[in-house]
Amino acid sequence: MTFAINDQELLEAALETVREAVLITDSQLARPGPTIVYANPAFLELTGYTAEELRGQTPRLLQGEGTDGDLMQSLRQQLSAGEVFAGETVNYRKDGRPFRMEWTIRPFPAEGEPRYFIASQRDVSAIRNLEQQRQQLQTLAEIQTRVGTAGLDLQELRDQVAEIALAVTGADGAAIEEAEDSEMVYTATSGRAVGSVGMRLPISGSLSGLCYHQRESIHCRDTHEDTRVARGAADHVGFRSGFLVPLIHQDHCFGVLKVYSGRPHAFSEGDLQLLNMASHVLASSLSDARLFKGERDRRSLLVDSLPILISFIDKQLRYVEINVAYNRWYNRPTEQIVDRPVAEVMGEEAFESIRPYMLSALAGERVTFENRFPHPDGTVTPVEVDYTPVRNARGDVQGFFSMIRDISDLKRAEQDYLTGAFNRQGFDDRLAMACATSRRYSRPLALIFLDLDHFKSINDSHGHAVGDDVLRGVAKTLLSEVRDSDIVSRWGGEEFAILTPETSLKDALSLAERLRQALNEHHYAAVGRITASFGVAAFDPDEVERDFVRRVDEALYKAKVGGRNRVQQAGHLPRSHHTTLSSMPS
Repeated sequence: MTFAINDQELLEAALETVREAVLITDSQLARPGPTIVYANPAFLELTGYTAEELRGQTPRLLQGEGTDGDLMQSLRQQLSAGEVFAGETVNYRKDGRPFRMEWTIRPFPAEGEPRYFIASQRDVSAIRNLEQQRQQLQTLAEIQTRVGTAGLDLQELRDQVAEIALAVTGADGAAIEEAEDSEMVYTATSGRAVGSVGMRLPISGSLSGLCYHQRESIHCRDTHEDTRVARGAADHVGFRSGFLVPLIHQDHCFGVLKVYSGRPHAFSEGDLQLLNMASHVLASSLSDARLFKGERDRRSLLVDSLPILISFIDKQLRYVEINVAYNRWYNRPTEQIVDRPVAEVMGEEAFESIRPYMLSALAGERVTFENRFPHPDGTVTPVEVDYTPVRNARGDVQGFFSMIRDISDLKRAEQDYLTGAFNRQGFDDRLAMACATSRRYSRPLALIFLDLDHFKSINDSHGHAVGDDVLRGVAKTLLSEVRDSDIVSRWGGEEFAILTPETSLKDALSLAERLRQALNEHHYAAVGRITASFGVAAFDPDEVERDFVRRVDEALYKAKVGGRNRVQQAGHLPRSHHTTLSSMPS
């Protein structure tokens, strides 16, 4: 529905109440570009400028070194063609601080020659930082796994570390340089650096030597402009930009890890941050391998230095070897764990929850899953578990390596800040894993969507603070009604999703009806009782996750338009049918 509003004061007042930053410019695209004619208070707060400082300026004053030039060129092209533009790049506040901005620009009027451009913007820096932290945690876990299962021959481990550094940064070349008398010696290489093993650089006068002496990471953006670089040696190995990270273990620096590219300015500070975090594990591994020559001793020291539980379990499901993390976890000496059945050590109930995965590993499958690992004191920790089968020379499985990592930090990164349920990213990850497990092992799986009825009227009548209280209460009710194995997520706004493994369609429909009644029976002090509409579907192993979600979404839509406060079973989706998710009425 559209309205004809000619009251300019009313329109400006409306713009001043919205939370998104809004900027309006004229339509002049030729340099220096459009001129700012209006900025709402949210935009002023976001950028730090006053209205007087912005008026008559161009949006270019928000751009800087980190702004994506190609994206800005695309922006001009789309606006010139009369199209709506959407993008994300780095902008800068008045005080010079960068922030990640997501914005949409629309020509006005939409038809004919535009007179203005209207841009709506929001700061997504916190979201992107959280995503980066989550990715870094996942990468670190993968690095720990690779190092934890690698052979501990010193040279093999050096080569592995160089390969890991190359893989996690996307560099052209990587090398380990170790100090020997007055020189830095290339002891392992990967990528473009292959063939440079044995090359020597003087500690004095080289960038590697400076990193080694100062024990601080160095980000060299361009060797042709950095006066600290021995340019001839850098050009010889194709080093135009890169990182140098000291390898320090127990306060001893024994070398430098170098990654580089043949292009200038090829890396971000995020790459350096990840390499710095990984260097502690890598340096620990390399240091242990240098100090201990016996392979068994070297392996034991390495796995004991990692913050994960590592064990070898035989065909009788008994512990054969463990690292010291097991001693700390169970507060028991090694002799009370090794040679004992897993069920005896961890308890029958916890053992039965993981027994099928162990049997799959003994059948020769590589198994990865998430679980809640119990402490002897009764507390539980969310973990990711990897089982890797071990075979003899004839190919028979003799047992498997078990690696258990604490993923509490990852769980927190996947948690919705308001309700405590999973956020959308956390849900998507578990949906993919649950569908893969259901498909592979022919296990039942169901999905429930629910949307609160008339929630917009709660925000409009009582304010967003009351609306937030309702959302928190709804999440609490849902979490109290489902099993520990069910995944409750805030899908977005007032919509929630519940993923229920090992659940038939019949049981999922019963659960949805129970949840509908529980929500309807709860009384909220400010708003009284609320209702919700539900869509329910069972997973079809032949469908992709997108189609599974779409069927539940369509069922929810039918529940809404069919009168609300009801449960709707999803229909079957034709295999060739692919559309985007429907938008829900409030």
